[in-house]
Amino acid sequence: MDIVYQLVQGMSGLPAQESRLARFFLENFAQIPESSMEELAIKAGVSPATLQHFARSIGCDDINDFLGKVRHQQQNNGPRSRPEAVGILGDATWVEPDALQKLAAHAGIGSDILERFSHSIGKESGGDILSQIRARLNDFSQQESRVAQTILDDVGFAASATIDQLATAAGVSPATITRFARAAGCDDIRDLRMKLAQSSSPVTNGTLPEPWQEKLSGVHSSLNSQLNELSPATVARAAQMLKQATATHIFSASGADTPFASLLQYRLLTLGHPANLCQDSALMSITASMLGAGQVLLIFAGHTPENALIAAVHQARRKGAGIIVIAQGECSFTQQNDIVLSLKDNRYGLLFLIDLLCDGLTLKA
Repeated sequence: MDIVYQLVQGMSGLPAQESRLARFFLENFAQIPESSMEELAIKAGVSPATLQHFARSIGCDDINDFLGKVRHQQQNNGPRSRPEAVGILGDATWVEPDALQKLAAHAGIGSDILERFSHSIGKESGGDILSQIRARLNDFSQQESRVAQTILDDVGFAASATIDQLATAAGVSPATITRFARAAGCDDIRDLRMKLAQSSSPVTNGTLPEPWQEKLSGVHSSLNSQLNELSPATVARAAQMLKQATATHIFSASGADTPFASLLQYRLLTLGHPANLCQDSALMSITASMLGAGQVLLIFAGHTPENALIAAVHQARRKGAGIIVIAQGECSFTQQNDIVLSLKDNRYGLLFLIDLLCDGLTLKA
């Protein structure tokens, strides 16, 4: 793989944020291998999760694979004479709005051009998205003002909500959400959610006791690890299978998996989807023998499953049931048509995965 070619293609073929990342890496190609993922994320002004997603978008397995390909290409091209490294440039150089304003004034650039340029690199000079929304409350239409107030009332919800969920909460149509996003200076709803997430300031150090801060950091790390492990397309397929199922039968591989299996059963039932939980290995075989097409068997295998559960899975598959496996590590009992959701963290990561599946059930086709 020619990684430089992939980056050049990415500048025109990827979404706005990832296109900026491609440009950033091309401008700083010589310094990339010298930086860790965390350093690159800070310099590029994005999250480590965004870096991982970008790496997969240009054909790499993950960010480590991307860095390895950069090193390999640099070695193949041989040493090049270049000036002393001046540190990584890119979006992080322009974090301060004052710096952009001074450069614009020096170049004789007007404020309207500066505003469009700032937006194109994701560094608006008018403050963060929340400040912009508050400042423009009187400028929005009545429907847009309802959206703005809903966002300001619960930024965390708005940053993660789907367009339908946000529209329902605000009492408006999804089309109004799209219009509001543009009126607020965003490209679309995804751009709005990204900026809202960036504006949701975490609790600062010192506000919480140190053990609580460490716990919070650990939870955040677990969620990020789980997010990087998942494929959105695979999660969507699993949610669609559950949505279309006449009934879902949930098997747990161990006592440690059972609380999470019970939670998923409860969530499915409250959403109006029939769900049954089986923990007894003897009953698993009986249940599997009665399954058929249109039904789904979902297995929690955060821990090594017993032979009885594995046999029940094979039996359900022969009967025509759809198979979804949530597993940590390799699964010897899965087959090509099964949907496998990789589990990185069998506590917070698993709770996060359950949320994603249930959110997928509420999406409109």
